[in-house]
Amino acid sequence: MAGLKLHDLNWRGQHFSRFSDWRVPFIDFISDSKDGNAILSDRLNSFGMVVVTGFPVQNTEISKTITLLKKYTLEFGCPVSQSAKLDFLGHVTNRGRDISDHKSRGYESAVELPFHSDRCDLLSLLCVRRAPVGGETRIVSAYAAYLQLAQTNPSLAAVLCEPVPFDLRDTTGGPSWALMPVFTLSDGDFVARYVRRFIEASQRFEDAPRLTDTQVAAFDALDAILYAPGMSLDLRLEPGEWLLIDNHRLLHARTEFQDAPDPAEARLLLRSWLCWSGSPELPPSFAPTYGRTKAGSYRGGVWPTDRLLSSMSPDLSGARTDLLELLS
Repeated sequence: MAGLKLHDLNWRGQHFSRFSDWRVPFIDFISDSKDGNAILSDRLNSFGMVVVTGFPVQNTEISKTITLLKKYTLEFGCPVSQSAKLDFLGHVTNRGRDISDHKSRGYESAVELPFHSDRCDLLSLLCVRRAPVGGETRIVSAYAAYLQLAQTNPSLAAVLCEPVPFDLRDTTGGPSWALMPVFTLSDGDFVARYVRRFIEASQRFEDAPRLTDTQVAAFDALDAILYAPGMSLDLRLEPGEWLLIDNHRLLHARTEFQDAPDPAEARLLLRSWLCWSGSPELPPSFAPTYGRTKAGSYRGGVWPTDRLLSSMSPDLSGARTDLLELLS
C-alpha cells in the first residue's frame, strides 16, 4: 500500500502511550481541509490510528455535532451501512442487548467486548459522553501481535495465515460463512481479520469446516498476546475526542461499563464505518465479507436486502454521489 509505514505498526501500548504524534488538535485539522486530511492519512499510514482532540460536542446540540461529523467523514472517506437498518452513523450506547444472540450487536450492550476487527476499512468513533465507570477503548497492533507470535511459536502463527471459517452473519441472503485467514502478508503489506466469536459461531453451520485443536490453540496463543499487560493502548475517550482506526492493521476491544443513572447522560459515541483512498488491496477470500477487494474501493458494511452494496458505485467519488442521493 502506498504510504504505509509497516515498521511503525510494530508498537506496544505501554510505549506508544508515551508519545503524542497520534493526537491531532481539531483546530489543526480544520485549518485546511486538504492539509487536515493529509495529516489523518499520515497518522493512519504510520500508526494505524489517530485521535483528533477538541471536536465540538460540549454545549453543542447533538444534531449540530452529527452534521459536522458527517461533513468531515464524507470529506475524508465515505461511510458504508452498518446494519440492515441502512444506518451510516450509529449511536454506540447501551440498549441492553445480549451479544450471545448472533442477531445482536455488541455496540448496543454494556458488556466487555473482546479484541476484534469490524467489517470496514476505517472505524470512526466520536465520544459525546463517556461512562462514569469503565468503557475504555482498547487498541492493539495486529502486526505487532503477529510478529510476536511468529517469534515465539512460528507453527501457530503459520496456522493463522491459513483460512479459517467465519460466520458472516449476513442479512442479504448470501453465504452464511466464508473461509479467510486471520493474517495475510503479501508484497510488503499486512492485513488482519480477527473476530473470534464469529469464527466460533461458524460452527453452528453443519457445512462449515470443524475447527481443529491446533486452530483453537493458535487462537488461544494469539489472545494471550493481545491481552498481555502493556500490549494494548487503553483509551478512556473524553468528550470531543474523535478516534479513527485502521481495521486491517489494528484490533480493538472495549471494557465493561456502568452508565449514569440519568438516561440523558448515558455513554454515547457516534460511530461510522468508512472507506478511504488509502485502504489496501484485500485477499480474494475477503470478497464474501467486503464485497470488493480492490484498494481504495467502496466496500464492506452490512446492508439491507433492498439496498445492496452492489447497487453503489465501486469508486469513492461515485459512491459519495450515490450516498448523497440516497440520503437526500
